[in-house]
Amino acid sequence: MGGMPSRELGGRPSFHDTRDLTPFRGAQVYAPVRGIGRRLAQRVTGRTRAPRLRPFASKVEKQVHAAVFAHAEPERLVVIARAYPSWSGLCYVMAGLQAYRSHHHSQAAELLARGLAGTSEPAAAAFAIQYLGAVRHWIEVSDGVEVEVLFSEEAVCLALAHSLREVGRPDEALAVLAPLPPSMPTALASCHLAEVLGRPHDVVAWTEGLANASDLAAALLVLRARALRELGRRADALAAVREALRRRRTAFAVKNSAATERALLMLGVGRRRRGAASAPSSAFDELRALTQARRARDTAARELWLKDFEDLERGAGE
Repeated sequence: MGGMPSRELGGRPSFHDTRDLTPFRGAQVYAPVRGIGRRLAQRVTGRTRAPRLRPFASKVEKQVHAAVFAHAEPERLVVIARAYPSWSGLCYVMAGLQAYRSHHHSQAAELLARGLAGTSEPAAAAFAIQYLGAVRHWIEVSDGVEVEVLFSEEAVCLALAHSLREVGRPDEALAVLAPLPPSMPTALASCHLAEVLGRPHDVVAWTEGLANASDLAAALLVLRARALRELGRRADALAAVREALRRRRTAFAVKNSAATERALLMLGVGRRRRGAASAPSSAFDELRALTQARRARDTAARELWLKDFEDLERGAGE
């Protein structure tokens, strides 16, 4: 089982972010059925007004500015990247983010990877700082969970990881996230990828000590409960589910997933621990005991009703 030491700084868990300022601005948790309307609303409201170019801007600055803010065609930025190799890193990254916004994940993965591997001269870096700092992107970090991220290395890597996951390359996606600093969105994306790769031990290790302080944390707790159930640790899985359901303002979609996980635990679905293959889980024992008690009460009530009915008939006959 492989670990991820780059996200355990000083022994802190992978979700513990100590930075004063982060590029993350919001999160959305949605049910798959309602995802289309939510994406349309975000596309309309998430646009950023184009900042005005400085006087006497260079030709390449004007071209990149127009390609980023006036058009949504990645091909324009690709052409600029080929014409100005010293700007290729920035141009490929922005082209990849435009392709990602249009859900063209194969193209986005290729362009974002080129951008991260490309070069950018100081003028390109200054352009990014001056004009792109307020650009926001909605990026999916797990099924039904998206975060709003300002233009940054984390935005690029999270978008690349999602695109790689969509095209069936989760191992490469997990490697892309490894250098990022600890944060809740990165931890959620990493744990989702670890689940896809069949690594429940990693999910459990990366979520140790997690509390339900936000919707992202609650979604991460659901992944933790699922991994614990897969490992046969049902009591710990139930504890994670209870924590995911504890906060009243937790998103309904996350609560629904947690309730489904609790039902699977109560039914005894999942791997059993070695040496206890024939013994039912404690959760299933509890469910069976409750069912038997309810049936006993129903039987007693029915017998009492029949006795009263017979007494009434006997009294009427006399």
